[in-house]
Amino acid sequence: MVKRKNNATLKDVATLVGVSNATVSRVLNNSAYVSEDIRKRVEAAVEELGYNQNIIAKSLKTNSTLTIAFITADISNPYMITVAKAVEDLIHVENYQLLVCSTQGDPKREIDHLKLQMGRNIDGLVINSTGYNNEYIAEISRRIPVILIHRDCNMPEFRGDLVDTDNEEGVYALTKHLISFGHSKIFVIKGDKHTSNNLKRFTGFCKAMAEIGIDVDDAYPYQFDGRFNEKCGIMAIEYLNSLPEKPTAVLGLNNTMTIGALKGLAAHNISIPDSISIVGYSGIDNRDLLAVRPTIHFTDPAEVGFAAGRALLERLKRDDFPNREFVLKGHMVCGNAVSAPLNNF
Repeated sequence: MVKRKNNATLKDVATLVGVSNATVSRVLNNSAYVSEDIRKRVEAAVEELGYNQNIIAKSLKTNSTLTIAFITADISNPYMITVAKAVEDLIHVENYQLLVCSTQGDPKREIDHLKLQMGRNIDGLVINSTGYNNEYIAEISRRIPVILIHRDCNMPEFRGDLVDTDNEEGVYALTKHLISFGHSKIFVIKGDKHTSNNLKRFTGFCKAMAEIGIDVDDAYPYQFDGRFNEKCGIMAIEYLNSLPEKPTAVLGLNNTMTIGALKGLAAHNISIPDSISIVGYSGIDNRDLLAVRPTIHFTDPAEVGFAAGRALLERLKRDDFPNREFVLKGHMVCGNAVSAPLNNF
C-alpha cells in the first residue's frame, strides 16, 4: 500500500492506479470520457495519497483559476452576506470558488481590491460598488464577466449585467404609506450620493411628496445626506433632534441606516410610534424579534444573489450577451412603528 504523501504529485496518482498522467488529468478535470472503474480508482488514489491539484500551475495552462471575486461596500451588512452566500451556493455547483472583499465604502480600498483580484487572474466579478471607480470597472468588464449588484456603472463602455431591486417604486410605496397616515413632515435619511440606487430611492420619495404638493429641493428641511451604514442612521437622528421643528416620521433608504435610526431614537428616549413613526427600505435581520418593527419594503437578498450567480454563470459560458438588467420586485411588510402624527417630543 502506498503511504499518504504531503506533496503527492499527479504522477504518484497515475503510478498507484497504473494509468497515464493524461488519464488522471481527464478524471480530475472531467474533460473526457473515462470508464467508471478507472474513475473510481483514480478518485480513491487521490484520497489515499492526499493529492491536491496545483491550482496556480493549472491556471497557467487553462487561463482560469475557477475563482470569482465578490466585492461589496459593507460585508457586515447581513443583507450582503445573504447575497454573497446565494452567489456562492450557485457557482459552487460549477466548481467555482468565491472570494469576498469589503471596501467599507472607500473608493481607494475598492480600487486596491479590484487591482489585486485582477492580478490573481479571477474568472469573474460580482460587485456592489462605491460608485467612484466606474471607469476601471468598465475596463474590467471588457476582459472578464462582471455582474453589478444594486449600483449601475453608468459608463457606455461597460459590458455586463445589473441585478437590482425596484428602488424607486419601493420607496415611493413606503412614502405613500406614511402619507396615508397623515404624515407630511417626513425625515429622509439618504445614502451615498454617487450610487445609482440612492438616486432612484430618493426619486421615489420626491415623487410621492410631489403628489401632496411638497417640493423636495435643497431647502426641504427634513433630509440628511450620509452613507449606507448604521453610523449614518445614528448621526441622522442627532441632526433630527437639533431641528427647531421636528418631523413626524423617519424614512431610511437602506436597512443599516434604519437600524442606526432606531438606535438613535432609543438613545434620545423618543417613543415609536407615539412620538415619531419609522419605515425603511430593505429587510432588517431578525426583525420579527424586535419590539419596535418598522414597516419595510422587502426583497429577498437570496433571490438577488441567485439572479447574480445565474447571470455570471451564463456569461462565463458565452460572452456575447448584450447588457442586461434584472430588477426584482419587492413587497411592503407592515410593522408596529407607524401611527398618525402625534409629535410628542
